[in-house]
Amino acid sequence: MSATPASTTDASVSRTSDLGGSAISARGLLRSEWAKLWSVRSLWLTLAAAFALTVGLCGYMIIDGAMLGSDVAKDIPFGWTAVYPVGMLGLVIFGVLINTSEYSSGTIRTSMIAVPRRTGVLAAKAVVSASIVAMLAAVTSIGLYVLLQIAGTVDSAKGMSPLDPDMFWGMLCGTLILPFGTLFGVALGGLVRNAAAAITLYFAVFQMGPQILPNLLPEGIARVTDYMPLAAVDVFRAGGLSSDPYNIGAAIVVLLAWLAGLGGAAWWLLKRRDV
Repeated sequence: MSATPASTTDASVSRTSDLGGSAISARGLLRSEWAKLWSVRSLWLTLAAAFALTVGLCGYMIIDGAMLGSDVAKDIPFGWTAVYPVGMLGLVIFGVLINTSEYSSGTIRTSMIAVPRRTGVLAAKAVVSASIVAMLAAVTSIGLYVLLQIAGTVDSAKGMSPLDPDMFWGMLCGTLILPFGTLFGVALGGLVRNAAAAITLYFAVFQMGPQILPNLLPEGIARVTDYMPLAAVDVFRAGGLSSDPYNIGAAIVVLLAWLAGLGGAAWWLLKRRDV
């Protein structure tokens, strides 16, 4: 029996260390998803639009100061993060497109041939997209905080350090709902595989559902809408100031449960369905 060439052995070692046992390393998968994100025009345009909308609306609210200085909001130094769910909506669409663009173009087949076990592809999409959005969200929040201090339109926030608990937790929770929206979209896109269908499903069930279902369901069951993502986002975004209908700890559990449920379903179908 002939000895195994060193090059073959090295290649074998490389393959066994890959994410999910595929022929592409974890670093290679992440680099591939990074390249896909910036090479598909609809993806980076959607990302840019989501943050432009968030910055524009928050900036206007801070400079105008009328709403932030109202009797309801004047004691909340991070009140401008109330706009973040609007940006989250754009980032849900961004996450959906990250998954569905490959199905519409047919390039998903190439990805699955390169990564037969498939798990690594979904994981890389989630990691790359959420990481980019988290970094942009952090920069956005810091920039808006600086604008808030310059504008001086909120008395309760004047001179307040971003590390002050009254400011920090609100900024942090508001910032984190943006990558949450992206991950939610990635999971939904993987589940449905069609951009139009996934976005329609999101609007019909998750945006309009909490407003419509309480009028259609029996009173005892209608409270199920309290455990839909947007209700939990509202509690979480409040940074502990709200306990209606539950506290921030419960909101975190609800949000993670939705990600785990949709993400797990998307992963299960990816492993079992043809592409």
